[in-house]
Amino acid sequence: MTQDDRPPPFSDFDARLKRLRAGEKGAADEEKEGARSPLNFGSGLQAGIEMIAGVAGGLLLGWALDAWLGTRPLFLIVFFVLGAGAGMLNAFRSLRRLSAEGSKKDPDA
Repeated sequence: MTQDDRPPPFSDFDARLKRLRAGEKGAADEEKEGARSPLNFGSGLQAGIEMIAGVAGGLLLGWALDAWLGTRPLFLIVFFVLGAGAGMLNAFRSLRRLSAEGSKKDPDA
């Protein structure tokens, strides 16, 4: 067996692991200071809820008007489209606002 077939020693692995852990601590410190963009899982969840709420509100309002006036699919379809549009607009505004806040905190973005 030649020298090249042997794996590197554990001391090399330990040195690389220490460098990576030191880099993670630096990234965690930056995140605590707010240097990163505020777009995260919660932002995506908020945008999704905005869209679902708009569609659900439109469907509920359309169904109620159709039941009250006796015009079965007309208002349901109209308010579904309006609710979907309102939900997308609200999600877009929310994400745009969060993105602008992240740009103010991080001038490099």
